[in-house]
Amino acid sequence: MIMIGVLFVHKLNIFFIVMLVVTLVSGCSSQKKEKAVDTVKISTNKTLKANSKTWIFNQGISSKQTKKQGVSKYMTTSVVSKTDELSSWTTSKGQFMSSSVNYKRVSLKKWKKDMLKNYIKNAQKNVHLMTVIQVNDALKKLGSDVKISKLSDLIFLETKTSNMTLPEAFVAKGHHLYAITIQYYDTSQTTSIERGQSFTDTNTKKATSQVSLNKLNGTWIAAETTTSSSDTGKIMIEDGYMYQHRYNSYERSVIQKLSSYSLISLNQNETYASQKVNAANAGYQLTQKAVASGDSLGYLYLFINENKLIRIGQGTTTMYKKTSTLVAASDLSQDDITTFKQMDQKNPGEKASTITVDASAPTVGMSNSIKYLTDAEAGQIINNIVISQ
Repeated sequence: MIMIGVLFVHKLNIFFIVMLVVTLVSGCSSQKKEKAVDTVKISTNKTLKANSKTWIFNQGISSKQTKKQGVSKYMTTSVVSKTDELSSWTTSKGQFMSSSVNYKRVSLKKWKKDMLKNYIKNAQKNVHLMTVIQVNDALKKLGSDVKISKLSDLIFLETKTSNMTLPEAFVAKGHHLYAITIQYYDTSQTTSIERGQSFTDTNTKKATSQVSLNKLNGTWIAAETTTSSSDTGKIMIEDGYMYQHRYNSYERSVIQKLSSYSLISLNQNETYASQKVNAANAGYQLTQKAVASGDSLGYLYLFINENKLIRIGQGTTTMYKKTSTLVAASDLSQDDITTFKQMDQKNPGEKASTITVDASAPTVGMSNSIKYLTDAEAGQIINNIVISQ
């Protein structure tokens, strides 16, 4: 009996030891699994925590969807090219903006509930979500090594004001942001659907630094420009204003120190956002530290330093160099500069944007603004004033 009791206790101890080992292994496995899930979220939040990042379209992928077989696993690069794709994103401390629209992050549960509100009840059964496998396949096709374990690993967005949901969800890592299509709708015929897009941030682009306005005065020449009536390849700068001779007029714009604007106001400014994308596509960053200007043709003028200026727009990049610290009277007379300033003073709330010189008396075009980087209506003539001789 004693021997049997000893054996029973021994077996019981072995049983408890085995159970303890199983529990520890299970716990470690759970922790490892939980850690793997958290890694995706941590990586995304770390990537998006910067004060401001601009994400430029890199590539898109698509696949076929049929009535019988649903969404195909086979994906191809979308026909949309970098030059045709105008979409971009700005993130600031984890928040998303596109153009002037602000978005808020919501849970998968809330996103799904609000998304279904866009469909009548009978149609809701035809709405589906991509599976984890489908999301990971799309990420892999876009060149990402990110793998999610559940859909809630992704970031889901709604507009801040109207709670309109986006059909894409997001994940980020390093210099890449990925927008993966999450919802799709049953189709009665074969169609092509977007599966995802990748975006690249501008941290690897050439950054610009702050430049003193009083060191920009002078004449700037673009040597490679083929001069024409609308583009002389020459810019004159004096006291924070940029002047160009086009046709029979002088055009003026403000040189803006973007550091005078709050980061929030810049990120919410559609005109600035558009120019920021143009700069990034050309390999430069238009940041809050930049000193820059614009014009009536939509060009961006980005000062690299006190002697170098880059003009970006219409698919080209042109370099200007300062050739003199003075403005020759034959290029722009002091009388014309004085006229611009006097018309500003005589018309509070307006700015003289052009002076047209012909055989008759000069005519000054007045605008509400000549801040082309932050005002969509900059340079629009609201009043023409004839200067008496």
